[in-house]
Amino acid sequence: MPPTTDPWTAFLQWLETIIIPDWGGLISLLPILIIIGVIGPAVTLLFLYWAYVLITDRRGKVKVVDVEPALAELDAEGNYVFPVNTPYCPTHNLVYPPKARECNIDGEELRVRCPVDGTIRVAGQELCQTCGTRYQLGASVTPLVVSRRGRPPAGGAAVA
Repeated sequence: MPPTTDPWTAFLQWLETIIIPDWGGLISLLPILIIIGVIGPAVTLLFLYWAYVLITDRRGKVKVVDVEPALAELDAEGNYVFPVNTPYCPTHNLVYPPKARECNIDGEELRVRCPVDGTIRVAGQELCQTCGTRYQLGASVTPLVVSRRGRPPAGGAAVA
């Protein structure tokens, strides 16, 4: 039969483990206590800050838009007018984005009109044979679309 201890002695033995701890056991728990007490709150604060920034972020997303070929404009006499230094297909009367080199429909080489003297050259040439101007297509600004999340900022509309 196991020896029975009175409740007061059991309470004093339990209280002794709190008042006089086992230092060897506490030292072995130190790495776990550091992780829980220092790194845990730091990671929690970083996560909360990231969530706050994500929720309150009002910046728009920017994406590059691929420009599709467009039909050339007509002048007063009904002839197609092609802009200078822009690739175009004379067969289909389409104006292409600056980096295009061949027609999407039949694969024909695109033409470009020189901005200096107006002569027509192949879009792959970087040098005008007539005036000697050297230029590169596609150096112009690429169109961008900005999509905003949320509401527009306050103000800007007149109150009637």
